[in-house]
Amino acid sequence: MTGADLLLAVLALGVAILLGRGSHPLVAALLVASALAVSAVLFLPTAMLAGLVGMERVHGWYDLTRATPLDPPEWVHLIVFGWLGFLLWLARRDIRNWRGVALVAALGVAAELSQWLTDGRQPKVEDAALNVLGGLVGVLLGSVCCVVAARARRASEGKGG
Repeated sequence: MTGADLLLAVLALGVAILLGRGSHPLVAALLVASALAVSAVLFLPTAMLAGLVGMERVHGWYDLTRATPLDPPEWVHLIVFGWLGFLLWLARRDIRNWRGVALVAALGVAAELSQWLTDGRQPKVEDAALNVLGGLVGVLLGSVCCVVAARARRASEGKGG
């Protein structure tokens, strides 16, 4: 393990713990695990990830996305940051505002920039944009879920009261 690998691991763990801070312990554990999984997807060598997933699945993902404008790695950026944005919005009531949106966007850019510390990975502006877009879509979906839950709560309180 190189010094850059150690620094990246410490940064990933620190950010994961920071994201889970202030949440219910179960939700915090899910946030930390999700943030570490996103870090692994972004920072581990592509060949290692393909070996872990299995080449038959990788080929299957390419077959599945052939009719879309994005390749599987691009979908991965969208999906993992969408999940992170969604989970952060739902789990951290204290950042359900412009700060949460800025945090998700900053995480998307910072995650891509930190690939300079990894061997075999190069940061790309396009990937950073996909990270931010995915995170913002996740925030939007989380926001919609919060609005629907609040309306359902008010409706049930109105019927029961």
